[in-house]
Amino acid sequence: MLLYLAFKNIISRKSSFVIILFIAFAVMLLVVTNSVFDSTEHGVQETFVSSFTGDIVIRPKYKSPLSLFGDETPVTGKLTELPNLVPYSEIHSFLSENPSISDLVPQVSGLSQLSSDSENSKCFMFGIPAGKYLSLMKSIKILEGNPWKDGEKGIMLSKNYAAKMQANVGDTLQFAISEGFSSRIRSVPLTAVYEYSVENAILDKIVLTNPETVRAIMDMSDFSSSSQEELSEDMKAILDNSDLDSLFSEAEDLTEGVQTEEVTASQEDYISLQNSYSDSSSWNFLICTVSDPKKTKQIIKSLNRTFRQNDWPVEAVNWRSSAGNTAFYLYILRLILNIGIIIILGAGFIVVNNTLVINVLDRIREIGTMRAIGANKRYITKECAAETLIMAFIAGISGCILGIIASNIISALHITFSNSFLIQLFGGAVLHTTVNFSNLLSAFSLAIFIGLIAWIYPLINAIRVNPVEAMQGVK
Repeated sequence: MLLYLAFKNIISRKSSFVIILFIAFAVMLLVVTNSVFDSTEHGVQETFVSSFTGDIVIRPKYKSPLSLFGDETPVTGKLTELPNLVPYSEIHSFLSENPSISDLVPQVSGLSQLSSDSENSKCFMFGIPAGKYLSLMKSIKILEGNPWKDGEKGIMLSKNYAAKMQANVGDTLQFAISEGFSSRIRSVPLTAVYEYSVENAILDKIVLTNPETVRAIMDMSDFSSSSQEELSEDMKAILDNSDLDSLFSEAEDLTEGVQTEEVTASQEDYISLQNSYSDSSSWNFLICTVSDPKKTKQIIKSLNRTFRQNDWPVEAVNWRSSAGNTAFYLYILRLILNIGIIIILGAGFIVVNNTLVINVLDRIREIGTMRAIGANKRYITKECAAETLIMAFIAGISGCILGIIASNIISALHITFSNSFLIQLFGGAVLHTTVNFSNLLSAFSLAIFIGLIAWIYPLINAIRVNPVEAMQGVK
C-alpha cells in the first residue's frame, strides 16, 4: 500500500519527472565520462608499459622522485647525475627468482646533445641491452636495420626522431655533453629505425643506445659484479714462480724520448670489450614485467616490504611514477576534468533539492490531512523515503541505459585526433569508450545517493507540518 501510494504521488506530479530526468542525465554523464576515461587510461597505460616503462620500475631512493628520464623536478627541469642501484647483484637475483616478475631488463639514463650532419637535438639516452629490451617492449617494431649486440655500439631512433635528425641507418651520430670548459663526445652508428604502435610525443624524446656509451658520456664509473676472476692454471704458475724484481734487473735508464704509437680506440670501445650488460653493476633502473598485471599494486607493496627488510636503498614504483612529468600532467588534467563533473553534479544536487522542497511545500495540505487522520511522523517519513527511492531507482536505471547508448554512439562515430597533445591525453589517435559493470554500479549508486541526500531537508519540513495549520493551508 505504501509503495503504491508513493508511486501514485510520483506520477501525479510533473516535478517528479523533472527530478528523474535530471538525475538520469547526471548518471548518463558520469557513465560516459568514466567509459572514456577508463578507455583512455587503459590506452595510455598500455602504450607506456609496452613502450618503455614496463609494469614496475625499480629505482634508487633519491632526494627527489626519479623517472626513467631522471630528476625532472619543476625547479631544476633537467636530468642530474643519477645514483646507481645498490646492491645491484642481490636485487637482480631476488627479482629473477621472484615468481611474480615475468621478466626484467636494466637501464642507465642520461641527457645529452645528439648531432647528425645536419641537425642537433637534446635527447634522453636510454642505455639498454638491445635484444633483451626489445623482447620486453612489444610496442616497438623495427623498420630498418638491426639492433646492436651486447658489447657493440649502436643507436636506435624512432621513425619520427630519425626524420627530424635527417639520419639513415649506417650514419654516424654524435653524443656530446659539456661541463664547464671540458666536453665529452662519443660517435655511435645508427643501427636501426623503429616505430611505436601508438605515436606519442614522450616516446619521441627517447634515444636507445648501448649502455657503455651512456656511461662514457655521463662519466659514470663501471663496476663488474663478479667478485673474483678465475685464472687459468698456466697463469697461476707464472705468477707463483715469477720474481717481479728480476723482471727489471737488466733494465737501463733511458734518457732519450720514446715515441709511442697513437691509440685509436676510444674509452667506450675499451669498456665494451671488457664488460657486457650481464656482468656490469652500474645501472640506474630495473624495468620489470609482471606475471599478472591485475596484481601489480600488491606486487609493488610486497617488493617494497622486502627492500625495507633487507635495508636496500631502492623502491618499486608503477608505470605512471616512472614515466616522467608529462604522464603526471596528463593525470592531473584528467583529475581536473573529473572535478568539473563533480561540480556539475553538485549544482544538480542543489536543483534537485530545491525542486523537492517546492514539492513538499505544495503538499502541505495533503500531509496535514494525513496527520489529522492518524498518520504519524514515521509513516510520513517512510512515504517520502519510498518516493525518493522509486525516483532514484528509475533515474539510475534510465541514466545507465542512456550512458551505454551514448558511449556506443561515441565509439561508432570513430572520432580521431591529429593534435599530439590530445593523442597523449586519450591514449591514441582514435577515441574509444569502454563501459564496465563497476562503472555502471558506481553511477547507479550515485543516483541513489543524490536522491536520498536531496530528500533530507524536504523530509524535515514534511514531518514538522502541524496538522491544524496544514489543513488551513498555512505552513
